[in-house]
Amino acid sequence: MTALLIAISTCLLIAAAEWLHHRRVTPIRFVLFGRGGRPAVWAGWAPLLRVLACGLLAFGITTLIRIDGSKGAEAGAAKREPDQHMILALDVSPSMTIKDAGPGGNLARNTRASDVMRSVLNRLDTTRVRVSVVAFYSSAKSIVVDTADMNVVQNILADLPMSFAFDPDKTNMYSGVREAIRIAKPFAAASTTLVVISDGDTLPDSELEPLPPSIADAMVLGVGDPFKASPVGDTASRQDTASLKQLAARLRGQYFDGNTSHLPSGILGGLAMLSQEPPGGLAQRTIALICTGLGGVLLAAMWPLLAWYGMPRPVRRAARAVAEVDARDELETKIRAERQLAGASS
Repeated sequence: MTALLIAISTCLLIAAAEWLHHRRVTPIRFVLFGRGGRPAVWAGWAPLLRVLACGLLAFGITTLIRIDGSKGAEAGAAKREPDQHMILALDVSPSMTIKDAGPGGNLARNTRASDVMRSVLNRLDTTRVRVSVVAFYSSAKSIVVDTADMNVVQNILADLPMSFAFDPDKTNMYSGVREAIRIAKPFAAASTTLVVISDGDTLPDSELEPLPPSIADAMVLGVGDPFKASPVGDTASRQDTASLKQLAARLRGQYFDGNTSHLPSGILGGLAMLSQEPPGGLAQRTIALICTGLGGVLLAAMWPLLAWYGMPRPVRRAARAVAEVDARDELETKIRAERQLAGASS
């Protein structure tokens, strides 16, 4: 609305300037445009076109400043407190080292989880978002809380052998969720996204406390082959899709099989924290760019067009004829001077 008001005010100001210019030009219109006293037909629309061009420029530039300039203003101002959080609950059980994930089925499950999450982490605005990591196996431990360093998070996902920090036992996926809930409780309402990464092996547990108001979105990411079991120790493991979907339902979130494909844009767009679209949306920014380009081209082209084609056709012909006569007279004068110089030298 502010951009529109500025554009309307600019149009009114330019219209007033054009009216004043018209008043000053009217008394000498016959000197400017010949016997008819009028410019070319299309040139009569020039004042209106200038008003339109300035209005488009004002609207486009104001909108772009509001959308893109806010980032620069925030960068130069004092550091703003982050208002969004992501909590990764990561399965670090030995079964996550089984190589049955990825498009070719030859990647370790934890490596595949790292690849999928890396594409998400790279899209985060670290001035707004802080990331926490919870590792779970037989129990759960907080590894890092509210960090802005995505390299630390990616190293935890890919290279840190955390299973040795837990007592060997069955995987308790719900312990990781409980620890994530504990971390999220102090955060502001609807400011947190919870992502659980696991192959789904878990102890049966029917009790899960309600999510705090801070958790706005939840997603359960499954890795590993859901059809073929692979040996790990004295047991066999595969992606337990049923338990993962059950967990997603309890979290009022969504389940995604990350075994062969990355997270689609539709799922990312549904996560409130991952919405990095500029204020006003992409469509408004595109409209602002079009208005700025169209207004600038129209305003820049107006002067040469009026200079070349603004006069009525008879006036242009007369001016061309006068120019030709002047050029011919100048050439004859030059030739005469050269002949006189040649005669004097002889």
